[in-house]
Amino acid sequence: MYPDWFNYGAGVTNYLAVPDLPLDSAMTEFDFPGGVVFNGKLDAVYPIKNHTDQRLVNGVTENVSHAWYEGNKTLHPWKGETDPHYTGFKDDGKYSWVKSPRFEGQPMQVGPLSQVLIGYAQGHKLIHKWAGEAINRVSAISQKQVTPAMLQSTLGRIAARAIRAAMLPDLANKHWDLLVKNIASGGVRIYVKPQFGENELHGVGFHEAPRGTLSHWVVIKDGQIANYQAVVPTTWNAGPRDESGAHGPYEASLLGNPVADPERPLEVLRTVHSFDPCLACAIHTFDPDGKEIIHVS
Repeated sequence: MYPDWFNYGAGVTNYLAVPDLPLDSAMTEFDFPGGVVFNGKLDAVYPIKNHTDQRLVNGVTENVSHAWYEGNKTLHPWKGETDPHYTGFKDDGKYSWVKSPRFEGQPMQVGPLSQVLIGYAQGHKLIHKWAGEAINRVSAISQKQVTPAMLQSTLGRIAARAIRAAMLPDLANKHWDLLVKNIASGGVRIYVKPQFGENELHGVGFHEAPRGTLSHWVVIKDGQIANYQAVVPTTWNAGPRDESGAHGPYEASLLGNPVADPERPLEVLRTVHSFDPCLACAIHTFDPDGKEIIHVS
């Protein structure tokens, strides 16, 4: 085990999470807070109170400079284009089917670690309870005093997934009770017929899915869908470099991450798997001359 094992696989230290588990149908109150953290500065979190936050809605873009789609534009999802253009793998060009989502031009890490860090920074009681329990246990095992900032690592992402899993049962009875009371009060409507005018409409829905921030963006013209884009958690984390050369979280987490045995790149697998990829993944290691050493599926 490496002496400073908490530092490995840190990746992008910008974090994004949206408010999660709504307490009312208008989605103005939530159980878990949202927010944005830049450069790992947990004392400077920007809180996101609800899904209509204009900084959130306006700040999301996607770039395709290194993705197998036409062009190299950076577009807001409402103007998004998804026109495939496969070129084969080109390290200095396009090399991925995944777009590069950005928030205010910056790559963001999403997922349980983001939710835990952002909630912890805002003093959320339930997150403090279970994150504190995890930190104390890891500190005891490692014989090293762990801090919330140290969770920005491969181990931290795995721990955050366990923390999130521990928090949800605490809320299960609460939400069951809310559902029962809503039905008892006559709230049995399960469908609201949409009303479309002649104007162009723009809509977006956010959700903090198990893998992180998920958003669906739609443009409606004359009652029909004119454009539809989904910006999903794995795209945030797995996205390739953008037009400025900035790495996405997967790539950034592997830079400087030591591999003890290139023929058994377990460290690479652990780091990538800590993001819980929603895609078929394979690991390739190459020597400095570009010769493939091993391919692990």
